[in-house]
Amino acid sequence: MTKTIYAFLLSLTIIACGENKQQADKGKERIDNVCDSVMQTFTNGGYSEAFDILKQNTVMSLSAIDTLKVTTANYAANAFPAYGKIRGYEFVLERKVKNTVAKRFYLLKFDNYYLKFEFTLYNNGDRWTVTTFAYDENLIELLY
Repeated sequence: MTKTIYAFLLSLTIIACGENKQQADKGKERIDNVCDSVMQTFTNGGYSEAFDILKQNTVMSLSAIDTLKVTTANYAANAFPAYGKIRGYEFVLERKVKNTVAKRFYLLKFDNYYLKFEFTLYNNGDRWTVTTFAYDENLIELLY
């Protein structure tokens, strides 16, 4: 009888752990889709809309996002014409620390140049969120 109860409790524990992993995977999949949506919106030229998506999925302050939105609009107006037409984006790499922190890297591809985009993601145990967002031309993290 004791062995049966032990086997039953062990089975319940294994099932519960499996369900928690599935929920965590769905949360990570959701935040990955958010990053993809931001990149697709940038690709379509909707910089303002991209930051609106980001606002709904980040712990970054609204003022920081608004400042980044204005900076990006100016950058797009001044630098993007020299880069040429946007050709699309490409997911490049994800670096992960267990199921707690992840950094996703994308390239926004133009006719003549590129920009690297970084999303830092954090899992507090209940849900994933974007903690930082940045773009620049520096490829060091991708090359080494």
